[in-house]
Amino acid sequence: MTFKPSLKTEVEKAQMAIDDAIEAMSVLDNAIACGFLKDEHSLIAQKWIKEYQLEIEQARNFLDNVGEKAWVMMDNGKHWLLVSN
Repeated sequence: MTFKPSLKTEVEKAQMAIDDAIEAMSVLDNAIACGFLKDEHSLIAQKWIKEYQLEIEQARNFLDNVGEKAWVMMDNGKHWLLVSN
């Protein structure tokens, strides 16, 4: 028997991935903006930011395409609440 996580669990994981990626992007962006990184390190950080942006896009696509469920944004847009149609 194969364990399949619930839709709610998958949604929570996607939202946590978005929250974590946004935080990581903020930290990297601040490090770049401060100007104390070497140019080569700044370029690496910019590459990482693009990777986090892609992760956010993929997680949001998952949330948008979940299926026959309606998503209501709660808590200032930070968390999702699953409600039936």
